[in-house]
Amino acid sequence: MKIMKTIKNFCSSNERQLIEIAILTVVVVVPLLNNLPSVFKGYLAETQLSPDNFFIYLAVKKGSCVASLILLLIAWYYIRKANSDDEFIMNQQYVYHNYPYWWYCFCAKILNIEKCNLILVPIFMQFKLVIRSTFKEYPLNEEDYPTITEQESDFKVTVCNADMQKDEINIILEDTYTISKRQLPSRKQSLRTIKISRNDGIDVGRHFSQAYIDTVINQIRKLGQNITVNVFSTTNPLNTMHIARRAFGLGNRGNINHLYVFQQSNEGDRLFEKEGHKIY
Repeated sequence: MKIMKTIKNFCSSNERQLIEIAILTVVVVVPLLNNLPSVFKGYLAETQLSPDNFFIYLAVKKGSCVASLILLLIAWYYIRKANSDDEFIMNQQYVYHNYPYWWYCFCAKILNIEKCNLILVPIFMQFKLVIRSTFKEYPLNEEDYPTITEQESDFKVTVCNADMQKDEINIILEDTYTISKRQLPSRKQSLRTIKISRNDGIDVGRHFSQAYIDTVINQIRKLGQNITVNVFSTTNPLNTMHIARRAFGLGNRGNINHLYVFQQSNEGDRLFEKEGHKIY
């Protein structure tokens, strides 16, 4: 039942992309099912090759495989052109967009969708999409995340297990909701842990906070070199986008060797998954 619901949600949220894939499939398969030189024998006898009919004549003359390739390229060109200003994932769908990364890549690189809305996208995937620049833009309505004026001194930065090894560190980003130690996977609870909090558990409003982002960036810069970082976060999409891009998305210029983001369950005690999702 859950699988069927997942398939239904996927199809309803990706209807346009599935139609475009169907179009590309049809233009490839139809010529292969027909002997084009035979079907268009009269056309070939009465028509001379010219710049105006170059592609049509070549497709018919050379046979089904060439026709399929030409039609595929033409259809792909127009699909990419139509998608260049489209937005992948419209937030009015109210569907949790937990898709594999290859699907996001396919939509961005093959179908040429340049924008992706991060609302209702798993937080680990938000990090991955932003850090890897999978899409050109990540549009968000900033009115949904009112800017809150804060100072870095307003935030609480706590360090647990400070004496533990420093080559692997937990970073807890406590924003929309609070995070307790027991919510972390048991095998990660003993690691050195830095918690950066802008939420006392009372205000669950989603705000954009430049000061909070700057605090996270500063804490990340203070870490040692060539470390592995595990991120446990409840940041909203707008704060996540800035943190991912500016704190973690530095490539070879950063001090982090490996980055893992752990996904939080939306049920029960909202525990984080036992295994993190590797971003790089």
